[in-house]
Amino acid sequence: MNIRPGLNINIIVNINHMRETVDVGNSIIHEMAGDRMIVAQTDPPISRTHLGKELFVTFLDRSDGQPRRFGFPAIVVEFIKEFELSSLLKVQALVLKKAGAFEEYNLRMFYRLEPPTDCGIRISVDGKGVNLIDISIGGAKFSHEKVFPFEIGAPVKLSLYVDDVPYTVEAKVLRVWQPDNERIRKTVALASVQFTDMEAHLKNVLARKIRDIEREMRYKEVHTAR
Repeated sequence: MNIRPGLNINIIVNINHMRETVDVGNSIIHEMAGDRMIVAQTDPPISRTHLGKELFVTFLDRSDGQPRRFGFPAIVVEFIKEFELSSLLKVQALVLKKAGAFEEYNLRMFYRLEPPTDCGIRISVDGKGVNLIDISIGGAKFSHEKVFPFEIGAPVKLSLYVDDVPYTVEAKVLRVWQPDNERIRKTVALASVQFTDMEAHLKNVLARKIRDIEREMRYKEVHTAR
């Protein structure tokens, strides 16, 4: 993968899984030496609270003729107050250390889809299906029978089916709550989960499926309106 000085990059600074938002800072690579690189400070700047913490660096690769976004995890090693770009120009910069392999990355990964019935995506817990309310690569929201005692912060293992192909997904419960309808509260509850440690291959499979469903839904809307 050809990353080099002068390459424009986007740094994923923070992901709010609850709100499904991603904070992205624009930057550029100034220097590289092995797995270490000096990059421009972002605007707004990355704070010193991120020292020693992991960020995610993404960039566009055009080597095969079609732009594709890739990325890799990186640790913030150092903050430089005055990095000398030239004899007349000094700027703020960051020292990052590459901390993982390259993988294809989608900046729209947290687009949340409200899937129609029989769309090809479904989730089950302990072999029992749940009713998907919405889903993204970051996580899912669903209603379920109260046989599942979900607790906030607790890990949960899900079976995610994409076009009937099963994938085991580790997740963490972010939120649990009761439905507004009092008549069904005795038997039904709702939960929101964050997917954790999802493999790059599955991210791409799910991203493509979400895009396909979104495209089909828009097509139907346009032609129904006519």
